[in-house]
Amino acid sequence: MKRLVIGILSALSLTTIATPTLANEMAAVRTSTQNIVEITPFNLVSRAYQGSFAEQGIPSNAAFITAVHTRRVKAEDLVKGAISQGRLSPETISDRVYLNRVESFLKSLDRN
Repeated sequence: MKRLVIGILSALSLTTIATPTLANEMAAVRTSTQNIVEITPFNLVSRAYQGSFAEQGIPSNAAFITAVHTRRVKAEDLVKGAISQGRLSPETISDRVYLNRVESFLKSLDRN
């Protein structure tokens, strides 16, 4: 079980590092004052695992998995962190489709 989790997380890390950002993975959104490049739900969870939201109090690596498992980190927390970093538009916090996709990726980490 532990090997499976480590293998999945390693593969997840490698895919985000080795794969160049494709145009279909990110979408530019024009707001009234600025351009925001929105991160996909998969990349949001991956970046959270890698520690991109440590300043927002979201742990990384194994502590991230534990926080997801114990429900201390939820989809809304990740979206709020990305909004504060300018990676998502503020309207995303009320986008149920986006939140459900993030939650789905979090659940897949929690199952392993």
